[in-house]
Amino acid sequence: MVMVFRRRIECFVTAKLLALLLLAVMLAGCSARPGDRPISADCEWSEEGSNSLNLKNAADQAHLRYDSLIAEDMAIRWADKYAGPGFGQSPEYRRRRDACMEALFHGVASHHGVDVALVRQYRLSRDVVLDAVVIVSFGILYAVVAYYLTGLIRRRFPPDEWVAFLIATIAMSLVATIVGVLVGDLWSLLMENLRMGSGHLSYRVDRIPWRQHWSELFVCGVLIFWLVGAVRSRIGIRDNSSASFLGS
Repeated sequence: MVMVFRRRIECFVTAKLLALLLLAVMLAGCSARPGDRPISADCEWSEEGSNSLNLKNAADQAHLRYDSLIAEDMAIRWADKYAGPGFGQSPEYRRRRDACMEALFHGVASHHGVDVALVRQYRLSRDVVLDAVVIVSFGILYAVVAYYLTGLIRRRFPPDEWVAFLIATIAMSLVATIVGVLVGDLWSLLMENLRMGSGHLSYRVDRIPWRQHWSELFVCGVLIFWLVGAVRSRIGIRDNSSASFLGS
């Protein structure tokens, strides 16, 4: 009975995890993306209609943020196409990219009647909801993997060998967390590429929250692994007690 109930819980958690991963992909790739806007050869900003924005309004804030991201992305893609080889490495590439970006920022500012400094500022803001979904979805995946790994350790070391179980869990937690942080970085890069839709993130990779908090994520990963190990250990002891009781 205990084993059946546990398997049902594991299936439920796996289904929820898959749903959350699917939600992250849908949020990242199915909405309008900056990379979908075509670039202009003369680095001019064009947008239908001309309306001033009231930045006390959340919708207008989101509009300016999106336009600023589009302008920045257009400048990077323009430089990739017209500024010659270099992909951000040569000074000439960076100079022409930045000049195009400034022209586009001024175009956005003029179009919406705001200061160009605000446009530059808004391009740095993040989509908090999407960032949270990306991090939480991978965190749940990591916890599921940790549950599986600690289960292997639990089966290798019976409850009376708790010292060996503890040492193996600590050692495995360090290895699993290092791998988890690296794989999580790839996951966040994939989601950012899907969100932007341009294929060239350039210097913008440094804005991804995952890359800004590697040390904190490592500590969290180790603590999650230990917590899952403690839960797994209690389940193993309870299963052994149930089996002993049924056998007696």
